[in-house]
Formats: sequence, structure tokens, C-alpha cells
Amino acid sequence: MSTASHFVNNLRFRSKLRVDAELVFDTAWRIGSGREGPTSDLGVLVDPFGVPILPGSSIKGKLRSTCEALAPALGLTACLLNVAASGRECASDVKWFSRARESHKDATSRGPASLQEWVDKYTCDVCKLFGSPVRAAKIRCSDGKLVDPSVAIIQVRDGVVIDRDSHTAAEGLKYDFETVVAGVRYKVTFELEDPTPRDEALFGAALFEWAAGSTLGGFTSRGLGRFHLDDIDLRGVDFANPEEQRRYLTTVDPEKRWSPRGDWQEYFRQKIEECLLSRSS
Repeated sequence: MSTASHFVNNLRFRSKLRVDAELVFDTAWRIGSGREGPTSDLGVLVDPFGVPILPGSSIKGKLRSTCEALAPALGLTACLLNVAASGRECASDVKWFSRARESHKDATSRGPASLQEWVDKYTCDVCKLFGSPVRAAKIRCSDGKLVDPSVAIIQVRDGVVIDRDSHTAAEGLKYDFETVVAGVRYKVTFELEDPTPRDEALFGAALFEWAAGSTLGGFTSRGLGRFHLDDIDLRGVDFANPEEQRRYLTTVDPEKRWSPRGDWQEYFRQKIEECLLSRSS
């Protein structure tokens, strides 16, 4: 097989994973709109009907930061989008990549195999999953789908600016901000395309972290944004399996299109243990 054919073969779908879950807010929370609310200084992000939105970008951003925090424990690399801070050369650091463009162009000119080698070398494990300027993301996060809009009530809370010297409220600097009440549930979906065992271990570790409880959104240091994942369901498709391939290509219903992969905890626990074992060997 030629190097070009080998490169093209690597771009083909071999497997996919899908995780469906409910993201449950255990405390009040807020994803800010960046604008004033109807009755407050700091509004929350809502749709045209005034219903609170949970954007996929916020979910993916939080998932990435979780994976960055957990990667060292798995023996994996995380550039933190900052080569100077992390010590890991990665094209996701815009300043570093601007200095490495000639090296990237040289690898490109030498053909697909050389380019693939360059990309693999200069992409950390987190960016191999979440994407970089030279590599497409393997993971996709949906927007949250509100389970019961009737319980997504927006409240207004008061806030004050604290004087750092007197440790008291600064005069004339009171403000208010919107929050969404606790108990709101959103359906979320994650899809991984051609994940490697390392990708699955990293994503699985983040799932365990979120199932146990984490925080999302603004003002989390004040107690807002505590959430956990519930009703986690794991499915997948192996394109080397004729039956699973046919079902995926000819079915619309997600319940039938994707094949069950068993208990999510057992599945990802095995991936994490394999990753840890390879680290110690």
C-alpha cells in the first residue's frame, strides 16, 4: 500500500461511540448572556421564548478542562493551549504554531505520511481528542435539551463589590444577576469518532468525574453551577462488524441505529485500567 493510500485509509470511519445522559443541576446555575437581563444587570442565556439555554460549547469547554486536569493522572499529555506553561509542544498554542509554520510546511511538502507524523508529534493527547488547528476534533457535544421547561425558573440575586482593604461592601457598587433554579435537567449527547484506547480512557475518566459531581457556568466559587450526570447510556458502532455497519447505515432511530456497549462504568473502567497499565509498563 502506498503512503498516500495508507493516509487515506486512516481517514475512514472504523468505529464510533455515543453517550447519552442527563445533566442535572444540583444547585442554582447561570450561563451568562453577556448582556443585561430584563430585570437585572447580568442576564442568563435564553432562547427567543425566554427559556434558559445550555450551549454545547459550554459543555465541551468544561469537558476539555476536565480532561486537561485528569490527563496527567493517566500518563497523558495536555498542552493547556500554552506550550510555555505546560512544556508540551502542541500546534494548539497559536504563538508556538506561528513559529513552527515552516516546519509544518516542510512536512506537508514531503507528502501525507510526513504530515501525519508531524501532526501526531505536535498534538498533545487532549488536543487529539478535542481538535487543534491541524487536526479535526474526534468528539462532538450536543446542546442541552431541556427535559421540563416548566421547572426552568429564572431568579434574580443581589451581589455587592467587596472593598479589599475594609472587607466590607463598597459603597454604591451593588448589582444583581440572574440564575436558574436547581433541579433543572438537560439531555446531552457525546459522540466520539474513531477513538483510540487513550481517547476512550480520557473521556471515560471525565465521565466518572461528572457522574460524581462537578461545576459548570459562572459564579461557581459562590456555590452556583453544581451538577452531575444521570441515566448514562453507552452505545457504539464497529464498521468492521457487518451487522452493526448495516444497522447504522440503514436506520434513523438512534435506539436501533447504535449497538449497546453494556454498562458504561465497566466499559470505561477497563479502558482506564489499560491506560494505567501501559503507563507503568
